[in-house]
Amino acid sequence: MKTTQSNLPVFFNLIFFLLICLYPFACFSQDQLQSSPTLKGKNIIYVYGGWEGHKPTESVDFMVPKLRAEGANVKVFETLSVYTDEKIMAETDLIIQTWTMGKITKEQFKGLEKAIMNGTGFSGWHGGLGDAYRDNLRYQFIVGGQFIFHPGGKIDHSIKIIDKTDPITRGLNDFDLKKTEQYYMLIDPNIKVLAISEFIREKYEKPGVEENKVTGSSMPVVWKKNYGKGRIFYSSIGHYLTDFDVPEVITMQMRGFSWAAEGKYTKKEPTISPAYKK
Repeated sequence: MKTTQSNLPVFFNLIFFLLICLYPFACFSQDQLQSSPTLKGKNIIYVYGGWEGHKPTESVDFMVPKLRAEGANVKVFETLSVYTDEKIMAETDLIIQTWTMGKITKEQFKGLEKAIMNGTGFSGWHGGLGDAYRDNLRYQFIVGGQFIFHPGGKIDHSIKIIDKTDPITRGLNDFDLKKTEQYYMLIDPNIKVLAISEFIREKYEKPGVEENKVTGSSMPVVWKKNYGKGRIFYSSIGHYLTDFDVPEVITMQMRGFSWAAEGKYTKKEPTISPAYKK
């Protein structure tokens, strides 16, 4: 290309513009670009059932099309017996469970735990993951928390992003939820917490009931952890499927699915983040 004195400024402006556009991509190594979490080509089983108050059946029509739109291969099961199918479980990259309360047999739990230990991800939201199989303590350890109650019922409350460097929450700001449950849970103090909620309203408390006073408490809402080679991602938001109308909620959930589905393919990520340090 021959440049003249008259078009040199245009030429240099073009070079400067291209450098500005390409700079963000230069900040990532080839390995980083290739290892970005994705659902494309991943094998997912979507297991639903249990208490209908959390709309597990409706969740299938809501969430499964979104997963398939991301390129995932999704199989849907309305039974926990799939956890005993060794072939299906060995081929699965991610289990999404929306099953509130109920019971899981020893054989079903053994199959679920084995798959997770071998690298299959496990994920879900609200009671579908965090309020299942209340009599199985080892299951609660896998998830990293267990529902206790939701003070105040359906209320407005805020979610604070406390880790803005994690890929699941990067670029997201604090946000508000309207007239939905604010979960109070028993929590593993070593999970990597990404978002919290604070109990700041006096109306949570029933007059004369001293043990119910939770105002001033903070509660993890979104977290990640490892179990064996498997990745666990959980969000306690989602009592109503309309909670996912909030852009930050559905963004975190889909990113969390993608992260959890990578356990068999990427190096194990450190997630132990103890709340109480010496």
